[in-house]
Amino acid sequence: MSTWIDKMHSSTLSEPSPALLQALQGAVCMAQDRGYVMQIGNPLTPPPTNTKVFFRKLPAHFDVTDKLGQEVIRFEFWDVPFNKLPGETGRLVAKRVRRTARHTGVATARVRLVLLVPHSTRQQERLERRALKSLGAKVEVFLHQFFVRVNQPHHLPRCELLRNQAMLQRFQDRYGSAANLPKISSEDFVCRYLGAVPGDILLSTAAFGEMRSWRLVVPPLRSHDIYTEELEQRVRQQRNSTAAFMTYLRTITEDPDHY
Repeated sequence: MSTWIDKMHSSTLSEPSPALLQALQGAVCMAQDRGYVMQIGNPLTPPPTNTKVFFRKLPAHFDVTDKLGQEVIRFEFWDVPFNKLPGETGRLVAKRVRRTARHTGVATARVRLVLLVPHSTRQQERLERRALKSLGAKVEVFLHQFFVRVNQPHHLPRCELLRNQAMLQRFQDRYGSAANLPKISSEDFVCRYLGAVPGDILLSTAAFGEMRSWRLVVPPLRSHDIYTEELEQRVRQQRNSTAAFMTYLRTITEDPDHY
């Protein structure tokens, strides 16, 4: 386990709530698995070495950067539901992004905000994302419960994002377009954990002698994309046509004098 986690566990001070502690542990692991840089630097706030001090005042946060240092990622921890964050509904996240950009000294378009809350809904998240379009920033929302699974070693994803474009090009030259790969939804646990977006390629990390599998990340299907009356009618028509065709095949096969 990482040195950050070891330091947190070695603290002799009283610990915060189990949910917040799991969220912090999972967030640090996730940042490491995504390849984020955790070096201490001004004005960035590094991951904590003492949980009591870290959670002395909420919201608590720590900052990391991407490998190229072009994006600042702030992990911000709350003990209230998403819709209880301070500010006007529809502008909650935009307010947090502007504050992060101001404190870290970067443009809002270079900020990725990762919010960790006890509860949220997809509708609330979509409403907040609309306000971010003009800022160019990115946001991810995770529930504390999400990291219960992360903190169980056998549930950690055995995948990585394919960042080697030369490898992808060789794959396409040999096997064809990446669109032919098996698909995985961007809402899948592994994709959310690794920060994969539609168009990315997931590569399994196989043990010695095992084959590695490739999967293309695609947008999630929404309920209105699946259960529309028009689509149900098309499905019924297709089934009826298929049944009629199969009946015709059986007839001409079993009765050579059909005509």
